[in-house]
Amino acid sequence: MKPIEKVASDLDIFARDCAVTVALKITDDSCKMDDEQRAVFMALYDALDPYESQIFDESIHTLIREARSTPTAALYAQIKKEREMAMAIITQEKMKSFKSSVRASLLIAELST
Repeated sequence: MKPIEKVASDLDIFARDCAVTVALKITDDSCKMDDEQRAVFMALYDALDPYESQIFDESIHTLIREARSTPTAALYAQIKKEREMAMAIITQEKMKSFKSSVRASLLIAELST
């Protein structure tokens, strides 16, 4: 199992919702991470197994997929709405903690292979 897949499989439901929210932020370009970190967190999102979200319904994955392949202003508006709703629940402090824990977990997973 690749390190990113290991980290993704170890996430709890809240952390998986955080990963989806980061994917929304990257997709609509509201994320302030550099390109390398964006790639890492999109790979994490892509490695998520299906799960029962506490924030999103399954249509969120279709929205992200469509915006990644054929972005439109309407899709970005929908992403912004979903992202803002999620961030109101998650909070910026918890999101920063999530990103930090993913980076640490990835480092550990890479060193363990």
